[in-house]
Amino acid sequence: MRIAVIVEAIPPFCGGGEQVAWIHATEMASRHVVTVITFGEQRESSARDGIRLELLPKPQRPLTRYCTTHRSLLQSCIEQVDPAIIHCHMPNVLSLCFRRRNRLLVHTIHDGTPENEMLGAKFGSRRKWARFKVVRRLNMARADAVTCVSRHNLEVMRGLYPAHAHKMHFVPNPIYDRYFQAPSRGGEDYVLNFGRQISHKMAALLEAAKLMPELRFVFVGSGEMVRDHGVRNAEFFGFSAEVERFIDGAAMCVFPSSTENFPLVGLEAMARGKPVIASRRGFSEYIEHMKNGFLLDSIDPNEVVSAIRKLQCDADLRRRLGRAGRLTAEQFRPVAVVEKYEQLYESLGLREG
Repeated sequence: MRIAVIVEAIPPFCGGGEQVAWIHATEMASRHVVTVITFGEQRESSARDGIRLELLPKPQRPLTRYCTTHRSLLQSCIEQVDPAIIHCHMPNVLSLCFRRRNRLLVHTIHDGTPENEMLGAKFGSRRKWARFKVVRRLNMARADAVTCVSRHNLEVMRGLYPAHAHKMHFVPNPIYDRYFQAPSRGGEDYVLNFGRQISHKMAALLEAAKLMPELRFVFVGSGEMVRDHGVRNAEFFGFSAEVERFIDGAAMCVFPSSTENFPLVGLEAMARGKPVIASRRGFSEYIEHMKNGFLLDSIDPNEVVSAIRKLQCDADLRRRLGRAGRLTAEQFRPVAVVEKYEQLYESLGLREG
């Protein structure tokens, strides 16, 4: 089977949705011929991890350019790859600007914020917000199938786009197999938050750190919040390609996000056997309170502090949640999730060969 995965960025410098697209591509490449089409500095063909890479230049105003002057560039790339199926993660610009001909088209939606909340949360102007909604609706109409990475998001999308509800499916996010490798011995002497360091994901934990000066708090990842906040017991390490090392040295991992869809960070910590404290939105897709993790009812810093103290004082609870979390994470290995994509392709009438 020849598959083209279209996504606007690839690891290491990208978000969770782009990471999922890359895991999808690399796992598929063990059984199929896979090409990833993405943005680069210039038009270029290369290979990485057994995958053919087709890089397209990213101009200013890419939607306008790829609908007009750059359209033939994208179309020629599609024709050279000649896939039977085109799978677009986070469908936006590139997913709209090519002629699909007889190829099957699947879209995966990764954002978890309903459209009516996006104006303030994601877009700075009504014009950008309106353009996003137009592009989203055109992509919905175009696709043969749409997958959502959380059950909550599936319900929201079916409500927003009832005319396309019949083509929507739930396929969860996978995490890299490397997170399941044997953990190194760590001192377990700090509270860890990793991933994108932006306000809605970690500001509540930073406030909690101020209330717990006796504990060390470690933040790993890039983003607007990576700076000196004047909190003596909080350390910011920026981006790291070896986040597993930080996880292994932590007593617990804490993610008090105000909004999530299907966050990878919780599963990555659980795969390393670490107890996780997290907000309900998004993390409740795979965490059951006090069974395989600890769910916060709110992200008020005082509640975050209370949860941390509960785990800090109970080593047996930390071990129990860590063991149960590891078993949960096993369900989200790449091979298990990608099989769901293959089953979807077959249901659309595409067979291997």
